[in-house]
Amino acid sequence: MIKHIRIFLAAIALTIASGTVQAAEHPAQTMVVDAITAMLDVLKNDGDKMKADPEYLQSRVDELIVPYLDFDTMTKLAVGKFWRRADATQQAELVKEFKTLLLNTYTGALTEYSGETITFEPFRPEEREDRAVVRSTFSQSGGSDVPVVYKLREKNGWTIYDIEVNAISLVTSYRTAFTNEIDGGGIDGLLATLKERNAKS
Repeated sequence: MIKHIRIFLAAIALTIASGTVQAAEHPAQTMVVDAITAMLDVLKNDGDKMKADPEYLQSRVDELIVPYLDFDTMTKLAVGKFWRRADATQQAELVKEFKTLLLNTYTGALTEYSGETITFEPFRPEEREDRAVVRSTFSQSGGSDVPVVYKLREKNGWTIYDIEVNAISLVTSYRTAFTNEIDGGGIDGLLATLKERNAKS
């Protein structure tokens, strides 16, 4: 797997976990802002609970963040052209293992939060009413600002299907790594790699 992916997801996690929030102007932006605010409250106020119970943070992530992430679409985009080569069982396993990988990395990255902030740009409508883009800037103490863009679609509610950090797409980054795995060992090879990695988390 690409070595920078953990760093990439750490930036995303800290961004979702931090917040100088502004008034939302669209249901998709409202959802993102609300998730950020709720997660920030947990990190700021529940430090003792997180230290006492290692599973507490994961439970809050499951409650506050997971419902708004479209893992099916993320997995399809990350696997790319190989998705249709996988049978139904393999597709279900890919979604399960990719979800586990993302959440393990995300939860681990949240523990690195140290007061970073995020500001949101005014919402700009997309051509398709069922698509939305929420644009923000991640400010690091003593570091440069980083643009973070959330891409969402509306299907029984707004969900995030990709996140870009510094114009680098989450799913595209994984697609490169997944393609290398599939070229070497097929879909089953990718699944074996994901399962092995998740077992170590």
